[in-house]
Amino acid sequence: MIQRMLLLVQWLLVAAPLFAQVDSSANLSADRRSVTDSVRVIGKAVTGMAATYSSRADGSKTSSGEIFNNSLLTGASNLYPLGSWARVTNPKNGRSVLVRINDRNSKKKTAPIIQLSRSAVSRLGFLRTGSTKIKIEQIVIINYESVKSDSIDKPAAYIDTLVAQVRPDTASYQVKGKSVVGIASFYSSNLDGSKTSTGERYRNDKFTAASNEFALNTWVKVTNLSNGKSVIVRINDRMHTRMKKKGRVIDLSRVAANQLDFMSQGPTRVEVETIVWGKSDSAAVSVTDSTKLGAEDSTLSNKTTKPDSVAADDGVHYGIASFYSANLDGTKTATGEIYRNKKMSAASNHFKLNTWVRVTNLKNNRSVVLRINDRMHPRMKAKGRVVDLSRVAAQQLGFMKSGLTKVKVEPVKKGTLN
Repeated sequence: MIQRMLLLVQWLLVAAPLFAQVDSSANLSADRRSVTDSVRVIGKAVTGMAATYSSRADGSKTSSGEIFNNSLLTGASNLYPLGSWARVTNPKNGRSVLVRINDRNSKKKTAPIIQLSRSAVSRLGFLRTGSTKIKIEQIVIINYESVKSDSIDKPAAYIDTLVAQVRPDTASYQVKGKSVVGIASFYSSNLDGSKTSTGERYRNDKFTAASNEFALNTWVKVTNLSNGKSVIVRINDRMHTRMKKKGRVIDLSRVAANQLDFMSQGPTRVEVETIVWGKSDSAAVSVTDSTKLGAEDSTLSNKTTKPDSVAADDGVHYGIASFYSANLDGTKTATGEIYRNKKMSAASNHFKLNTWVRVTNLKNNRSVVLRINDRMHPRMKAKGRVVDLSRVAAQQLGFMKSGLTKVKVEPVKKGTLN
């Protein structure tokens, strides 16, 4: 009996490690499944040589307009659209990494099929050699929560929707390309978890939007024209075609709509502008709160540079002021009243109609108080214009000869003296 028990103990000592290995393999398979279930491969896999960015490439501009950073997981390739995702696998060691295509490669026949950031190459394990043969697959991310889990590829370090690596704390952007004005609405809360047009899942707490006006994965800046508040979102879904008849240009996630402060009253009039990431010559706004993934720092980054219609928390706007052409005297304004060159009024898209504002010429510190009773053409925003003044107001501010001037515009109570 004792002998049998000793044999049983010996057998358990030998078999226990084997069971542990089986459990470990099962967990590994589960991890692999979590990554596989999180992405969908588009098209056929391609094999070829991968190269590494130089360490001196940091700070250079990519084809997408962003500033290249070796610490981010990005790549340059001519095989896939800019902004798309690819899974790169090193067949020698089985390691994989997800990268976003934000640059273009050389068109020479001898050029590699992809050039990877040093962070991506380090994960693939060929940083020392600088190049190796790889397999590359274009993917669509389906389940971000699963991809973010600590799985075999450890993607949690670089994926939190598409924003984690696109928008580091020092990111900046510039308005470039298409701009539209129309009505914004927001998603119903019960749509959380539904599939979007890109294949990913809609989430109420992510800064995304649906629009038929822009390409999928386009980044846009949405400005609520009734209060001047702005938010940056990524287009990852489409609206129903009948929305166009209602004047709808964008349908925002609930967190984005909440930041624009129009959830209580419903649809609001907005301006939607295409942006590209990278340094701007006209007052690039730094994104300092990466946890909000869509909130922008609305303070003016540098008042000595050309303002880009940037609003402070108290509703103050800095930008360029112009004035009406003399031949517009007698035309109808947005409020329905008639514009007069000799009356103290102005046009602006940053304040509600009939708002009283003080406009200060930053060059000579002169100021006037007047009422907003008209709207500017949407394209004026791209030029940095924040207000278009009546001729008598411009004359008092002393910039009729120069035509334009830098100003500060702040809301005031009716009856405030100059």
